[in-house]
Amino acid sequence: MTKIKRKPIEKRPLYREEIGNAIRDAIASGDLKPGDRIVETQWAKDLGVSQSPVREAIRELEMMGLVENIPYQGCIVRKITERDMKDAYRVRMHLEVLGIQGAVEGATDEHLKELHKILVDMEAAAKKKAFNSYTKLNELFHEKIVEISQNQLLLRLWKQSHIQGSTFFGTQLSPQTLEELALRHKALYDAIAAKDEKLAQEAVFQHFQELIDEVDKSTLVERSQA
Repeated sequence: MTKIKRKPIEKRPLYREEIGNAIRDAIASGDLKPGDRIVETQWAKDLGVSQSPVREAIRELEMMGLVENIPYQGCIVRKITERDMKDAYRVRMHLEVLGIQGAVEGATDEHLKELHKILVDMEAAAKKKAFNSYTKLNELFHEKIVEISQNQLLLRLWKQSHIQGSTFFGTQLSPQTLEELALRHKALYDAIAAKDEKLAQEAVFQHFQELIDEVDKSTLVERSQA
């Protein structure tokens, strides 16, 4: 397996989560592909941490459905199925409809400035074809909308559900879709800024339905090339 450069993690109480994020980022970016082994000792060495938190992080990723333990092979990156991606997007869609309803009602001028700044950064990352930066900004944009709703239960549910979906999202990106995806987020921003709840809900449904449709397209391409 190609050696991937990793930045050592500071030894803080939350570093188990950071280890999980590092592995998840490697999956989303394509550095780790379906079937690749996740070697606990190697990750511990690369990140400069002990094996215990790496083991715990891998266990959590397994519970999220991102990796799996295969007898006599060890832990490997799980193959993403069409059903996995569609299910993840559908759950996110319904949670974010609730989130954007709250955002329409509660967004202040400062909130709108924050969202607009993220949107501008997303467009810049898309033009540069900066996959990792775009993926992180995409997550931040959606999380910010849910945060603005000030619904703490919704935010906790969103954080639990978005991990799988956002990881799958990273594997779905191509240079051709980045700028188009960035533009789609403007519809979400515009609806919140206009305080139009109906338009906001429609924008969320359309955003995720287009992602689901793209799963179908990518599946058809894979089948035609098989």
